[in-house]
Amino acid sequence: MNTEKLGRGKHAISSDYLISLSEQAFERGMSAGDLLDGSGLSPRVLLLQDVSIGHESFLQAVTNFQALDGNIWSALEGGRRMTLSKHGYLGYAAQHSRNLPEAAEKLYRYVSTRIDFLNVMPGDRSDRAKVIIQPKVADSPAMRYVCLSLMVCLETLCRQILGRDAARFASHITVIGPAPDTPAPPLPSGSSIQFDSQMYSVSWPASILDTPLSSRDEDVAILAEARCENDLRRSVSSQSIASRVVAQLQRNVGEFPNIDDIAARLNMSTATLQRRLKSEDRSFQQLKDEFRENRARQLLADAASVEQVAEQLGYSDASNFAKAFKSWTGTTPSQFRQQQLD
Repeated sequence: MNTEKLGRGKHAISSDYLISLSEQAFERGMSAGDLLDGSGLSPRVLLLQDVSIGHESFLQAVTNFQALDGNIWSALEGGRRMTLSKHGYLGYAAQHSRNLPEAAEKLYRYVSTRIDFLNVMPGDRSDRAKVIIQPKVADSPAMRYVCLSLMVCLETLCRQILGRDAARFASHITVIGPAPDTPAPPLPSGSSIQFDSQMYSVSWPASILDTPLSSRDEDVAILAEARCENDLRRSVSSQSIASRVVAQLQRNVGEFPNIDDIAARLNMSTATLQRRLKSEDRSFQQLKDEFRENRARQLLADAASVEQVAEQLGYSDASNFAKAFKSWTGTTPSQFRQQQLD
């Protein structure tokens, strides 16, 4: 994804996704000008290659499309349109992985090269293979549409990678916000969508991870991952220092790195990291606490025990984690977990 953005918004998304949305709009009789109205983008952006779009401009286009279409289920169609080849080098890297866990690791590592206004991370339930999507921007009808479309996209890509074996696995998608009045269209292989959830997620039975992949080509895998690494370096260089720190925190389970470790990973001194965070009105402790709180909410909503969450977030015991969680939310982890289960 090009580090130079067109349109508004500090976060970015590849123009490939805007082009796919414009195809849906065209089929419904919507002009490119109407789709991009108020976005600050010219219709000529749809003809450009290797361009990134500011997230505010992209979400404005989604809002315009929703105003015409009026049907959130169109997000399913949009997600299914985004086949492997439309995700650039990330799509090829995933397709030519040795197995699904490796494909998932590539997704977590390189997703920011395609869209960087959300985080993608693994769930924690042992009986489900789960991917969680966490927006970095405020929730909205447009953001809800994008997340549903992306989850359907991941579900579709998984089926493409597995081929005929995919028919054996039913997926389950959860969505924040109320369900639409109209029923869902038919879903493949007994799959389901649940609204009024605490998170955006898509999951499958854990046994899907043991399914062998037969489409791998070693040469394509090496080339695609090298290009993904190149895109990642370009993407990281344009990110805020706070975003880069959070990205490092996401790569750890259990023992979290301290600020000295993070500074070393980012090839700078601790003093420089502190100074640059201060220039963004942030601190390492703020970022660490925010990350822990968000991750704790997700894990507890996903039925993890208080002890499991404490261990995942690097606390010495459940009591210390419980005190921190109550200071963040005003409630205990056990109470919060029970509320979600209820």
